[in-house]
Parts: sequence; structure tokens; C-alpha cells
Amino acid sequence: MIRRTIKDARIAQCAYLFFDICLLSIIFSRLLADSKETLMTAMGRSGWLIPMMLVAAFVMQITALCVPFIEMTMFLKGTTIYGLLTSIHLMWNGGLYVIAILIIAFSVVFPFLKLMGLTIAWMVLPSGKLRTEMIRILGILGKWSMMDPFCVILLIAVASDQWAVGADTQVGIYYFLGAVVLSMTLSLMMMHCDRKINPTPALQSGTTLRIAQKIGWEGSAVPIALVISMVALYFALSLPFLEIDQFLLKSNSFGIFDLCVALWTNHHYPLALLAWTGLLIVPVTTILLEWWFWLVSATPAGHIAHRRFVDAFYEWSMLDVFSLSLVLFLLEGSEFIKTEVHEGLWFIVIAVIISQLSRRIARYTAQKCFRRRLD
Repeated sequence: MIRRTIKDARIAQCAYLFFDICLLSIIFSRLLADSKETLMTAMGRSGWLIPMMLVAAFVMQITALCVPFIEMTMFLKGTTIYGLLTSIHLMWNGGLYVIAILIIAFSVVFPFLKLMGLTIAWMVLPSGKLRTEMIRILGILGKWSMMDPFCVILLIAVASDQWAVGADTQVGIYYFLGAVVLSMTLSLMMMHCDRKINPTPALQSGTTLRIAQKIGWEGSAVPIALVISMVALYFALSLPFLEIDQFLLKSNSFGIFDLCVALWTNHHYPLALLAWTGLLIVPVTTILLEWWFWLVSATPAGHIAHRRFVDAFYEWSMLDVFSLSLVLFLLEGSEFIKTEVHEGLWFIVIAVIISQLSRRIARYTAQKCFRRRLD
């Protein structure tokens, strides 16, 4: 009876979402007939690639709500298969209201809002600040939908090499992961098209310069912040952030590197690729790119292009999303596997904070350097 109720709820949810998409498509087509200077009309024939990708992301997102996410096995309790909606329902009934609301907001509501926002920005909004800001904000917030996949990653990792518990992925997590990656890619593509159509006025100076020039206290603040960020990131990647603390289970401890290895050795290759990329490759490469931006000689226009590239690359850094997912896992996963927090968690939080500060200081320093050049 419970399974049937959940199945009916899923069918009703899909029907509701399908109706919304059809209604929005009709509204967009009517608005498009009268709109001018939209991104779609400006890009010509190639402008139809984005709507096709939007439809694909919509389909994958709806499918992810209707199929299982993860299968969990516990000694003496048997095997239970969870979907995204069923897991939210169980958390709400278990009194985990804050976690349930966060999962609903970031994994159910926001992905559809982002796709609808991108559709409006591409097909309806004319050229202007509103369209640019909408694409930019949706791009920045897009990666936070990865919280649920990272919770699944943590469950898979801690349950690996255990006899009393087990966890295995189902097809739903891959549909969801594909939808989020596709939507993040769409926001970057649309931002590139918007800047191509409406380029910002570039600084006219053709002389090259280095941002590392002495321009006040920022001249030493940026290197110091980058060094601290590198040290914090090293400890965040190497130190364990949790340890299994439950009777009959191996007391395995996990750091970020151990997490990535565990996913790969257990043949969860898409999730391992997400962890390797978002938790290791992108954060380390971003710091190197910040050093490159700080030390390289280029024209002001070249520095602006470099800054945009670094910012776009940083959108794929998942350390901040992972830290919040880890907190959610420690709260909601205690009934599945009891764990103990280690110092690596605090270094992950510190690395995220220092990384944000160093990037803001570097951006402010560059802007100050450009203003002095203009003066």
C-alpha cells in the first residue's frame, strides 16, 4: 500500500511537471513571436542547440524524480531502495525537517527553476542587464544541486568494504547528475553567447602589465592569501574528515583522496569522476590559475578575459557543496552508519572560506590596478 501510494505520488508529480512544461512552452512561443534581440534570434540557426539541451535537461530531471536513487542493505533489516522523493518523505517523517527542506529546495525545486530561468533568458528576455544578471546568478547557484549526489557518494564510500552494511547506486542518481551537469554547462554557454553579443567596453590601453605590481597592501595580501589557501587545501585533501564508529563495522577513516579512491575501486565511475574533478582537480587548478592571473603580463583586456576564465572554471569546484553535504550526511546518515568527525572537516571549511577570500582580494586588486592605469 505504501509503495503504491509513493508510486501514485510520483506519477502525479510527473504529470504536474509535464503540464507545467507544456504551458511554459506555449507562453514562451507566444512571447517569442513579439520579442526582439533575444539570444535565440541573435544566434540564428545555432540558437536551437540550447533549447534542445534544455529539453534534454528537463527530461533527465523529471526521470530522476521517478526512478530509484540508491539501494541500501543493513544486517537484519534487509534491503531498501530509495528514490529522491521517498528519501525526502522518510526524512520528514523522521523529524529531519531542516534537511528535508534543504533537499527539496536544492534537489527538487531549484533545478526546475533554473531550467525555466535559463529558458526565459534564452528565448524571451531582450539584451540588457536583467538577462546578464539572471544567467550569472543561475550559473553561480547551479552547483548547489549537487548536494544530494554528494550525500550518495558519502554513503557509498563508508559502506564500501563492509559486511554488515552495503550501498549501491541506482539509475536515478545518474539521470540527476546528468541533468545538473547539463544545466551548469548551459549557463556557461549562455553567458558566453550573451557576452559575445553584448561585449563589455574593454580598456583601451594596449600596454601590458602585471597585477603583482605594488599597489598598496593588496600587493602582499594576495600572495599571502593564496599561500594560506594552498596550505588549507592540502590538509583538507589529505586529512580524514570522518571515521566509522559502529559495532561490527571496520573503523575505516576517510579523507577526500580516500573517498575518490573508494569510489573508483568500487566501479562507481561517474561518481568518482565527479569527486576527482570537483574536490581535487578543479580546486587545485583554480589556485594555480589565480597565481597565473596574478603573475602573468597581459593587456587590461587580456586580464579581464583571464579573470572570466578563472571564474567560470571555479564554478565546477565542489568543496563548498561537499562541506554542506557532509554536514547533512552526519545528521541524516547516523541511523545507517554511525561516524565520528575528524579534523579534516574543519580544514575543508577553512579551505572554502580562504579560497573565497583570496579570490575576492585578487579581483579587487585587479580592479584597483586598472583604475590607476586609467588615471
